[in-house]
Amino acid sequence: MNALDETTNLLPIPEEEGGDLELEYHKHNLSLPKLPILTSLWLGSFVSSLDGTIVANIMNRVAEEFSESDKKQWIATSFLLTNTAFQPLYGKLSDVTGRKFALLMAYFFLVIGCLLTCLARNVTEFAVARAICGIGGGGINACSSITVSDICTAKERGIYQGYANIVFGMGQMLGAPLGGLFIDTIGWRAIFGIQVPVVMVSAFLAYRNVNIKLSHVPPISERFTRKNLSRIDFLGSVTLASTICGVLVLCSTDLNKLVVSLATAASFVLFLWVELFYAAERILPFELLKGPFGLSSVVTVCSSFVIFGDIFRSPIYLQLIHDLSVTNTGLFMIFPSVSVAVGSLVTGAVLRRTSKSLELCSYLFVLAGIALQLTGLVISYYLVGVVEPALSTQMASTLTFQFASQSTLWKLVFVFASVLVGFGYACLLVSTLVSIVFSIDKSQQATMTGIFYLWRSIGNVLGASLTLVVFQNSLTTSLRKYMLESHRSFTKKQYYKLLTDSSYLRTHFSGDTLLGLLKVYRGAFLTSYLPNLGLAALGVALSLALIRSYNKTK
Repeated sequence: MNALDETTNLLPIPEEEGGDLELEYHKHNLSLPKLPILTSLWLGSFVSSLDGTIVANIMNRVAEEFSESDKKQWIATSFLLTNTAFQPLYGKLSDVTGRKFALLMAYFFLVIGCLLTCLARNVTEFAVARAICGIGGGGINACSSITVSDICTAKERGIYQGYANIVFGMGQMLGAPLGGLFIDTIGWRAIFGIQVPVVMVSAFLAYRNVNIKLSHVPPISERFTRKNLSRIDFLGSVTLASTICGVLVLCSTDLNKLVVSLATAASFVLFLWVELFYAAERILPFELLKGPFGLSSVVTVCSSFVIFGDIFRSPIYLQLIHDLSVTNTGLFMIFPSVSVAVGSLVTGAVLRRTSKSLELCSYLFVLAGIALQLTGLVISYYLVGVVEPALSTQMASTLTFQFASQSTLWKLVFVFASVLVGFGYACLLVSTLVSIVFSIDKSQQATMTGIFYLWRSIGNVLGASLTLVVFQNSLTTSLRKYMLESHRSFTKKQYYKLLTDSSYLRTHFSGDTLLGLLKVYRGAFLTSYLPNLGLAALGVALSLALIRSYNKTK
């Protein structure tokens, strides 16, 4: 492997035949005006991130409106599932058809998905529309990162990734409060409608400015031939999505467990067969998942699992247990979003200016990031366990500095814990992208950047979905025991109503009865933390192994 330093160009400049053309194109790409290109990329990324936190904050209200609260995990999962499956395809699509076409395809699906979301009549239609949005969102994220790599050097990569995460973080920051504001005023459908013109502007900017030249992209007349498009691993992506979907169905539905298990196992085996023996250019090259990149990939999955579990659990916890409005919940979500932006900028700046080994600094940031996330989770878990539920909105918002349900102190500590989770995630995200430059040969860096985003997306979808699934399954079991198996004066109708419409909790129960039910809900939330805590601890252990592997080679 060639030695790399922080001034190395991200794209290879080969010296063999064809190197002159590659060098010419590379100089052309570096000379392109960065501002209009980055504007077109980051505007789309902003909308995509805005879309994500809007849904995290409003999904409980949307599910209640359709009287399908027991299906709310699919509102979160559908977007992330297709985002995961299609994101690696866009990396290959951009190599086969060019960066501009891949970006425009991503914007097209995001626009169509937003329009269909506005028209949804139930959770199923909402989830399908969100899945279409996910096809576009995954492409925007992947193509943005790859395109930035085309127009900058390795030393610039860290700071540009920091800027990109600031934009992404601002979208996340505004999504939750805007979602709460709109759903309390003009309704949730308008939230998705106003995204359409913004995405169309972003697509126009991409069409005008993303004029990147790549020597490996065929001429226009050959780009859409069957032979050229066969290089894209559609079957691998479909079987990967089927496997993840099977896991989610197995955990969250009452369908025949044996049948679903066999179908999921078959899909996974088929995915392995496709990637090992069939696909000409695979979405997941297993032989590269060794050494530092393999370790950092697993840590990335753990970190993404943790933050997306927290993003989708926290609003529901605040709304159900402490009776906060969607708007007020959105204010809580601002702080971790800001921490992601700040963490990205700080990490990028430090990595850009450090005089020490950039590779070692990257690995140390990986360890620090996942350790901060574990610390934040432990604090949050403790708070959920000791702070009593609020019996009224007035009680939840009383400004007294006591460590109780009606205090401000626990809210400050809760925000601090979520900030640690977000800041740690940002540190890990930026440093892992920079570490790819040092652990992967130059000719594989673009491919492995796409693989990195695949791992991140897998962590995202599993974190959001399994956290909500664990919560829902624990709640279903605990409520049944509390309401139907303990000789209390509840009816089956009340039990099933609570499962399908969580707003029923505070509109039909009060006093000690409400408090008892809220404690059952709180117990389910505590259970939902366990997978996150376990994976965060695993991430810390693997990060230590990553640093040890570096020390052994030096």
